[in-house]
Amino acid sequence: MNQMLRFGLILGLICAAATLVLAVTYEVTKPKIEDQLKKEESAALAKVVMPGADTFTEKTLDGVEYLEAFKNKRLVGYCIRATGTGYSGYIRMLVGIDLSSTIKGVSILEHSETPGLGAKINEVRPKEEEPYFLRQFKGKQAYSIELKKDVDAITGATISSKAVSDAIRDTVNKFLAKMKDEKGL
Repeated sequence: MNQMLRFGLILGLICAAATLVLAVTYEVTKPKIEDQLKKEESAALAKVVMPGADTFTEKTLDGVEYLEAFKNKRLVGYCIRATGTGYSGYIRMLVGIDLSSTIKGVSILEHSETPGLGAKINEVRPKEEEPYFLRQFKGKQAYSIELKKDVDAITGATISSKAVSDAIRDTVNKFLAKMKDEKGL
């Protein structure tokens, strides 16, 4: 019995030490990870989501996070943070819309979809500069996007495709409704 208690205590100490190491590692790397995510988001904003905009101002409206996009100090559109639930987890993205709610660009910031299937939502084909699936959204009215009607789903990744299109439509509709209530647009 004494030996069993001793082994239990040793195992408990090992678990406590491992937990402490993981907690410290998490706290040390958290700011670096957040900085990297901000850099990726900034690059996506200027290049893909709202091309031509030179300044962005972060805002929140009733729980909807967005950025106002300016070109030469004139408001040219909005970049809205959207999240959809895909097959393997959440899909975080940025959606750029102009003042008439036309999609200017979409960028996937983070996903955990299945490689070779759902991950194709963010796949760039050879000799192309942007993901072919996301390119379909450009020029469409954001508030009425429907999979299979306006946008072709990725074969074998219907759940991921639907998650992206639904997140864009639902988040933009929520944003536009709140903007209408708030600013009378």
